[in-house]
Amino acid sequence: MEVYSGAIVSKDYSFAFDSIWGTQNTGWGNGGGTMSVGAREKAAPYQLEFTWYSLVEKKFYTGKWALDKERIEHLFDQGFIDQDTHKKDTYSVFKVGLAPKGRVVLWLSGPGNQKEVGAFSAQSVIIKPEDAYSNAQYMFKDGYAERMLNDPAYKTFTPAIREKIRAQGYPAAEVYDTYREKYVWKPVVVLPDGGHWMDFGMHTFNGEQESLFGDSLLNNQYEKRAIPKFTAFYWQDAAANRYGVWIDAYDEQEMFEIFQKLGQETNIDLIMKVNSDNTRLSLALKSADQQLPITKATIRLSRKIE
Repeated sequence: MEVYSGAIVSKDYSFAFDSIWGTQNTGWGNGGGTMSVGAREKAAPYQLEFTWYSLVEKKFYTGKWALDKERIEHLFDQGFIDQDTHKKDTYSVFKVGLAPKGRVVLWLSGPGNQKEVGAFSAQSVIIKPEDAYSNAQYMFKDGYAERMLNDPAYKTFTPAIREKIRAQGYPAAEVYDTYREKYVWKPVVVLPDGGHWMDFGMHTFNGEQESLFGDSLLNNQYEKRAIPKFTAFYWQDAAANRYGVWIDAYDEQEMFEIFQKLGQETNIDLIMKVNSDNTRLSLALKSADQQLPITKATIRLSRKIE
């Protein structure tokens, strides 16, 4: 996606987007180009405007949307406890996600926490080269999209992503709608006797992030959440040795198939079971009626953390 123009607007402030942001391709929900707007407190934004060029589709999209200002204000006021400082903190970054066929998502982000605060649809628009502002003229050069997508010198994609696209093609546009589907689930860690679960962090396919520790871990409840894409947790054994595990990548197809089998109307446990000598992890999704193993995740386990 190539940024053309836009703005995020509040009562007393407006931050503009333009072509200085260039090509953005960091992954759904991840940070890309970042711009500081200073430390002065500002009113919560009430409007988002965005126009961009989709390199894959060779189309411009544009839109202007009202934001849920009350919900954004509530999240700012509510904040969260920072896991590193153990002090109350709040969100400080807005992230804009652009997907095929004019899909737009806005996230509010802070350390270890990220919430979706808006999902919108843009309309395709024709922008003629003679009408474009001077700094955006490069987008209209012959072959520009093909060079950005296919020439490794531009580093638009990592080698791994480039190979995946070569083998499988680009993801279907509809997958970004599927990512937003939510199920009622919670994490469950099963440890050997004497073990103590210390924390849990997750990224979900819809771009949200959540951290559980302290009271939030003790009060771990079933909640409507998107399907997990990455999870990690630490624990101590009976001798107070510390361990950690990172499920770096759940297999997307496997996870969506299992969640869909269990359904959106039931409580689901994401069970992460550590074996008796703290060296292996098994994974499963469990409802009241059935338990299905997760077999294709990429797992890293650290035996001891000093």
